[in-house]
Amino acid sequence: MLAAIVIGLFAVGCGSTVEGEPERASGQEGLFNPCTDIPDSAIEGVGLDPGTESVDVFGVEQPGWKICSWDGSWYNVTVYSTSYTVSDVRSNPDYVDFKDIDIGDRSVTQYRRADSTDEACYVIFAVGQGSVWINAEKDSLSEHAGNSCDETRRLADGLVSYLPL
Repeated sequence: MLAAIVIGLFAVGCGSTVEGEPERASGQEGLFNPCTDIPDSAIEGVGLDPGTESVDVFGVEQPGWKICSWDGSWYNVTVYSTSYTVSDVRSNPDYVDFKDIDIGDRSVTQYRRADSTDEACYVIFAVGQGSVWINAEKDSLSEHAGNSCDETRRLADGLVSYLPL
């Protein structure tokens, strides 16, 4: 079975050659890029290993998003950058438990996905382009060693100075 998949992948690769740079997904222009705009020193400063960085979703760009993730001790951290606004998120029924909080000198909103209990938490920053989200989510392979919202707020506090206004 694996041989058939590998042969199929090679067969797909045969044929015409496409030259030049790959075309970026639409909606990427002007977005804050957490993978390049947050320095490794800041990632280390909040206790994450820059070597665990993962770009996009399994390396595939998502139209209208810039996404970067890192592994924590019992959680995964993802920073999302998008043109969607805080109002867009608040009106989306997939998100619940909205709570206005302060991170540094900025007013932000903390929330959860409706299908998640305490395993994932988000903080959303309103920015000129739309919003930047920080998410800490329990790693399914690790023992849950803390509260995901406490961890998200701690991470946001350590990264806020690198986020756009």
